Amino acid sequence: MKLQTKRNDKYTSLFFSTKIPLINKTFRWHTILYNSPNTWVRGYSSRTIDGKYVLFHDYDKLDYASIVGELEYLQKKFKLSNYYVFKLDREDSFHAVCLDTFCIGDAYEIQKTTSSDLAFVHSIKNLQTREWVLRWYKKGEREAPKFLTCIPSKYRVHIRSSAHADFLERLGVSKAFIDRKGLWDNGKVLALIDYDTANRVVK
Repeated sequence: MKLQTKRNDKYTSLFFSTKIPLINKTFRWHTILYNSPNTWVRGYSSRTIDGKYVLFHDYDKLDYASIVGELEYLQKKFKLSNYYVFKLDREDSFHAVCLDTFCIGDAYEIQKTTSSDLAFVHSIKNLQTREWVLRWYKKGEREAPKFLTCIPSKYRVHIRSSAHADFLERLGVSKAFIDRKGLWDNGKVLALIDYDTANRVVK
Protein backbone atom coordinates (compact mmCIF):
# COMPACT_ATOMS: atom_id res chain seq x y z
CA MET A 1 0.00 0.00 0.00
CA LYS A 2 1.22 3.49 -0.84
CA LEU A 3 0.28 6.60 1.12
CA GLN A 4 0.74 10.21 -0.03
CA THR A 5 -0.23 13.35 1.90
CA LYS A 6 -0.71 16.97 0.94
CA ARG A 7 -1.17 19.67 3.57
CA ASN A 8 -2.06 23.34 3.70
CA ASP A 9 -3.50 25.70 6.31
CA LYS A 10 -7.05 24.46 5.78
CA TYR A 11 -6.95 20.70 5.22
CA THR A 12 -4.86 17.57 4.74
CA SER A 13 -5.39 15.36 1.70
CA LEU A 14 -4.62 11.64 2.02
CA PHE A 15 -4.10 9.44 -1.05
CA PHE A 16 -4.06 5.66 -0.58
CA SER A 17 -3.26 3.27 -3.42
CA THR A 18 -2.75 -0.48 -3.50
CA LYS A 19 -2.39 -3.05 -6.26
CA ILE A 20 -4.84 -5.96 -6.54
CA PRO A 21 -2.85 -8.73 -8.29
CA LEU A 22 -5.80 -11.04 -9.05
CA ILE A 23 -7.45 -8.53 -11.37
CA ASN A 24 -4.31 -6.55 -12.26
CA LYS A 25 -5.86 -3.30 -11.07
CA THR A 26 -4.84 -0.49 -8.71
CA PHE A 27 -7.29 0.75 -6.11
CA ARG A 28 -6.87 4.44 -5.20
CA TRP A 29 -8.72 6.17 -2.38
CA HIS A 30 -8.68 9.91 -1.57
CA THR A 31 -9.95 11.57 1.57
CA ILE A 32 -9.71 15.10 2.97
CA LEU A 33 -9.32 15.95 6.65
CA TYR A 34 -10.50 19.50 7.38
CA ASN A 35 -9.29 21.46 10.39
CA SER A 36 -11.92 21.75 13.09
CA PRO A 37 -13.48 25.23 13.39
CA ASN A 38 -12.22 27.15 16.40
CA THR A 39 -12.78 30.86 15.79
CA TRP A 40 -15.85 32.92 14.94
CA VAL A 41 -15.47 35.20 11.94
CA ARG A 42 -17.77 37.84 10.47
CA GLY A 43 -18.41 37.60 6.75
CA TYR A 44 -20.85 38.72 4.06
CA SER A 45 -22.74 36.60 1.57
CA SER A 46 -22.49 36.57 -2.21
CA ARG A 47 -26.24 35.94 -2.51
CA THR A 48 -28.67 38.71 -3.37
CA ILE A 49 -32.19 39.10 -2.03
CA ASP A 50 -33.64 37.65 -5.27
CA GLY A 51 -31.47 34.53 -5.24
CA LYS A 52 -28.74 35.64 -7.64
CA TYR A 53 -25.01 35.77 -6.82
CA VAL A 54 -22.30 38.38 -7.18
CA LEU A 55 -18.76 37.14 -7.86
CA PHE A 56 -16.44 36.62 -4.89
CA HIS A 57 -12.84 35.44 -5.36
CA ASP A 58 -10.45 34.47 -2.55
CA TYR A 59 -6.81 34.50 -3.66
CA ASP A 60 -4.08 32.98 -1.54
CA LYS A 61 -0.36 32.82 -2.39
CA LEU A 62 -0.80 34.60 -5.71
CA ASP A 63 0.97 37.86 -6.49
CA TYR A 64 -0.92 41.07 -7.17
CA ALA A 65 0.15 41.44 -10.82
CA SER A 66 -1.11 37.94 -11.65
CA ILE A 67 -4.43 38.65 -9.96
CA VAL A 68 -4.93 41.89 -11.89
CA GLY A 69 -4.14 40.07 -15.14
CA GLU A 70 -6.67 37.36 -14.33
CA LEU A 71 -9.41 39.82 -13.36
CA GLU A 72 -8.92 41.77 -16.60
CA TYR A 73 -9.14 38.48 -18.53
CA LEU A 74 -12.39 37.57 -16.73
CA GLN A 75 -13.84 41.00 -17.52
CA LYS A 76 -13.20 40.51 -21.23
CA LYS A 77 -14.28 36.85 -21.38
CA PHE A 78 -17.54 37.26 -19.44
CA LYS A 79 -18.18 40.99 -20.08
CA LEU A 80 -17.94 41.79 -16.38
CA SER A 81 -18.08 45.25 -14.82
CA ASN A 82 -15.59 46.66 -12.29
CA TYR A 83 -13.70 44.45 -9.88
CA TYR A 84 -12.97 45.66 -6.33
CA VAL A 85 -9.80 44.26 -4.76
CA PHE A 86 -9.15 43.99 -1.03
CA LYS A 87 -5.77 43.23 0.55
CA LEU A 88 -5.50 40.87 3.49
CA ASP A 89 -2.73 41.15 6.06
CA ARG A 90 -0.79 38.19 4.71
CA GLU A 91 1.59 38.27 1.77
CA ASP A 92 -0.04 37.58 -1.61
CA SER A 93 -3.52 37.26 -0.13
CA PHE A 94 -6.45 39.15 -1.67
CA HIS A 95 -10.24 39.23 -2.08
CA ALA A 96 -11.92 40.39 -5.28
CA VAL A 97 -15.59 41.30 -5.75
CA CYS A 98 -17.60 41.95 -8.91
CA LEU A 99 -21.12 43.32 -8.43
CA ASP A 100 -22.59 41.63 -11.52
CA THR A 101 -25.26 39.07 -10.60
CA PHE A 102 -25.68 35.54 -11.96
CA CYS A 103 -27.67 32.41 -11.26
CA ILE A 104 -25.76 29.95 -9.09
CA GLY A 105 -24.77 27.70 -11.99
CA ASP A 106 -23.30 30.52 -14.07
CA ALA A 107 -21.50 32.00 -11.06
CA TYR A 108 -20.00 28.59 -10.28
CA GLU A 109 -18.80 28.11 -13.85
CA ILE A 110 -17.03 31.49 -13.73
CA GLN A 111 -15.52 30.62 -10.35
CA LYS A 112 -14.03 27.42 -11.76
CA THR A 113 -12.11 29.38 -14.41
CA THR A 114 -10.23 31.39 -11.76
CA SER A 115 -7.09 30.84 -9.69
CA SER A 116 -9.12 31.45 -6.54
CA ASP A 117 -8.57 29.10 -3.60
CA LEU A 118 -10.06 25.73 -4.60
CA ALA A 119 -11.69 25.10 -1.23
CA PHE A 120 -13.40 28.49 -1.56
CA VAL A 121 -14.54 27.89 -5.16
CA HIS A 122 -16.15 24.56 -4.31
CA SER A 123 -17.48 25.59 -0.89
CA ILE A 124 -20.78 26.38 -2.60
CA LYS A 125 -21.37 22.62 -2.84
CA ASN A 126 -20.51 21.96 0.81
CA LEU A 127 -22.28 24.79 2.60
CA GLN A 128 -25.90 24.10 3.49
CA THR A 129 -26.79 27.73 2.78
CA ARG A 130 -25.33 27.57 -0.76
CA GLU A 131 -23.41 30.83 -0.84
CA TRP A 132 -19.87 32.11 -1.04
CA VAL A 133 -18.74 34.10 1.99
CA LEU A 134 -15.90 36.61 2.35
CA ARG A 135 -14.57 37.90 5.63
CA TRP A 136 -15.03 41.63 6.22
CA TYR A 137 -14.00 41.95 9.88
CA LYS A 138 -11.02 41.07 12.05
CA LYS A 139 -10.15 37.40 12.62
CA GLY A 140 -8.36 36.80 15.91
CA GLU A 141 -5.19 38.90 15.76
CA ARG A 142 -5.53 39.43 12.02
CA GLU A 143 -6.80 42.71 10.65
CA ALA A 144 -9.89 43.21 8.52
CA PRO A 145 -9.38 43.17 4.72
CA LYS A 146 -8.67 46.66 3.37
CA PHE A 147 -9.84 48.08 0.07
CA LEU A 148 -6.87 48.31 -2.29
CA THR A 149 -8.02 49.24 -5.78
CA CYS A 150 -10.71 49.13 -8.44
CA ILE A 151 -10.07 47.29 -11.72
CA PRO A 152 -12.25 49.34 -14.10
CA SER A 153 -14.24 47.90 -16.97
CA LYS A 154 -16.21 49.29 -19.89
CA TYR A 155 -18.83 46.54 -19.64
CA ARG A 156 -22.26 47.19 -18.12
CA VAL A 157 -24.32 44.28 -19.50
CA HIS A 158 -25.28 42.38 -16.32
CA ILE A 159 -27.63 43.46 -13.55
CA ARG A 160 -25.59 44.55 -10.52
CA SER A 161 -26.36 44.24 -6.82
CA SER A 162 -27.31 47.48 -5.08
CA ALA A 163 -27.04 45.97 -1.60
CA HIS A 164 -23.49 44.76 -2.23
CA ALA A 165 -22.53 48.15 -3.67
CA ASP A 166 -23.81 49.86 -0.53
CA PHE A 167 -21.85 47.45 1.66
CA LEU A 168 -18.62 47.93 -0.31
CA GLU A 169 -18.94 51.66 0.32
CA ARG A 170 -19.10 50.87 4.05
CA LEU A 171 -15.89 48.86 3.60
CA GLY A 172 -14.04 51.84 2.16
CA VAL A 173 -14.75 51.73 -1.58
CA SER A 174 -15.18 55.28 -2.87
CA LYS A 175 -18.52 56.15 -4.45
CA ALA A 176 -16.51 57.37 -7.45
CA PHE A 177 -15.56 53.75 -8.21
CA ILE A 178 -19.18 52.54 -8.23
CA ASP A 179 -20.95 53.63 -11.40
CA ARG A 180 -24.64 53.70 -10.50
CA LYS A 181 -25.71 54.01 -14.11
CA GLY A 182 -26.95 51.00 -16.06
CA LEU A 183 -28.72 47.90 -14.80
CA TRP A 184 -29.13 47.56 -11.03
CA ASP A 185 -31.47 45.50 -8.91
CA ASN A 186 -33.47 47.12 -6.12
CA GLY A 187 -31.95 45.04 -3.33
CA LYS A 188 -31.51 46.71 0.05
CA VAL A 189 -30.73 43.66 2.20
CA LEU A 190 -27.40 41.84 2.42
CA ALA A 191 -26.82 38.78 4.60
CA LEU A 192 -24.01 39.19 7.16
CA ILE A 193 -22.82 35.87 8.50
CA ASP A 194 -20.92 34.75 11.58
CA TYR A 195 -19.15 31.48 10.84
CA ASP A 196 -16.56 29.15 12.36
CA THR A 197 -13.08 28.92 10.88
CA ALA A 198 -10.09 26.70 11.54
CA ASN A 199 -7.84 28.85 9.38
CA ARG A 200 -4.94 30.80 10.79
CA VAL A 201 -6.09 33.59 13.12
CA VAL A 202 -2.72 35.09 14.04
CA LYS A 203 -0.48 37.23 11.88
